[in-house]
Amino acid sequence: MTVAVYRLSKARYRDQVFSGLGGLYAEGRWTRRGRPVVYTSQSISLAVLEYALNYRRHGWLPSSVLARSQIPDRLPIEAVSLAELPDNWRDPDPPEVIRNIGQDWLQRAKSVCLMVPSAIVPEEWNYLLNLRHPDFSKLIFGVPEEFHFDRRLARARKRYVPRGAGPNPGGPAPEAG
Repeated sequence: MTVAVYRLSKARYRDQVFSGLGGLYAEGRWTRRGRPVVYTSQSISLAVLEYALNYRRHGWLPSSVLARSQIPDRLPIEAVSLAELPDNWRDPDPPEVIRNIGQDWLQRAKSVCLMVPSAIVPEEWNYLLNLRHPDFSKLIFGVPEEFHFDRRLARARKRYVPRGAGPNPGGPAPEAG
């Protein structure tokens, strides 16, 4: 069965969504920087979560595009099971053994795709794509389309304080009488 995967990217990188350039300059949970690799997700909703959490700390989401790819069923996909991961693999700063898994996969180059559990939703999967694998050219890539986030995801939440309810809302407290 063909596997569909999804990736969100800044709109200005529309032509580079599957270029793997990000892997050259930044490390990911499963890989160190310096190797072209593309992180994708099993569903659009998981891609949204993964992308939004990376930008949420900035309090905004950039203008974005959604790209789709298909992994033909004749191509092998390696998988990482939850059972082989340490208890702290989901930590914001994952242990080095996690990046070793991805680096070993890239260096072995036995498959174009590595299926890994999402640190956000471990019951769902992300798919890493190895651009240097000869089967990368057999993947089917769609044209990136403009993607609009729900505004509730895009804005930073502020604590609601009703008017006049903050410290010293209207001057001194009334005297008891």
